[in-house]
Amino acid sequence: MFCEKPISLNLDESDECYNLAKSKGLFLLVAFQRRYDPTFVKLKEVVEEGGIGTLQKVRTVSRDNPVPSIEYLKTSGGIYHDCLSHDIDLIRWVTCMEPIEVFSYGTNFIDEIKGIDDFDNVDCLLKFENGIIANIDVSRKAVYGYDQRITCLGDKGIVTANNEHPTSVVVGTIDGFTYDPNHYSFPTRYNKAYTFEIEHYLDLLLGVTDTPKLTHRDVHNNAIIAHALEHSARIGKPVKIEGLI
Repeated sequence: MFCEKPISLNLDESDECYNLAKSKGLFLLVAFQRRYDPTFVKLKEVVEEGGIGTLQKVRTVSRDNPVPSIEYLKTSGGIYHDCLSHDIDLIRWVTCMEPIEVFSYGTNFIDEIKGIDDFDNVDCLLKFENGIIANIDVSRKAVYGYDQRITCLGDKGIVTANNEHPTSVVVGTIDGFTYDPNHYSFPTRYNKAYTFEIEHYLDLLLGVTDTPKLTHRDVHNNAIIAHALEHSARIGKPVKIEGLI
């Protein structure tokens, strides 16, 4: 089985789907496509191989383009589960750790989004037991194009995955240098990631591998952390992470 995230906004329903799949001897693969992106895969390899020493800080930026329709946003589960869950998964994947405490602040500049009791700009802090601090910067509106970046800081260096552009052409004139704007939106930015994600799903179906790159634990914990961050934004206080598996 292959499913877009989230399976359900009800965590018990999500767990039930995984347990049912397991009882039938089936794989259930949920789509968090950034794990399959070649740029992010390379960044993770650098961190894992000690290329920047001991990891200390992680920062992700995810800014949407275009602003999704209100009709979609009403059923999306909100910015924390729709957008920010990808950043949560990316940080957990890169650090190979779970946060112990989170804090988030959300605000609004788009009246229509405020009207459905959601946020359009969010910042988050995630604290890990070994001292790592992660920051997530998410916005629903980036007029300059789809903005997807991650930076990892270690005691021996830094590794950054910057935005990708449709071409690498740079034009230099008396007015300075210009290059293509960011990809317009996620279908083109993650074109390769979606391809590799489907290939991984086919490998599971054909028995080439029996190890899903995303497990029940990943999906469950991503949802727990997203819930905690949204709760933090609504109460204005840090929230301890509980209920991980």
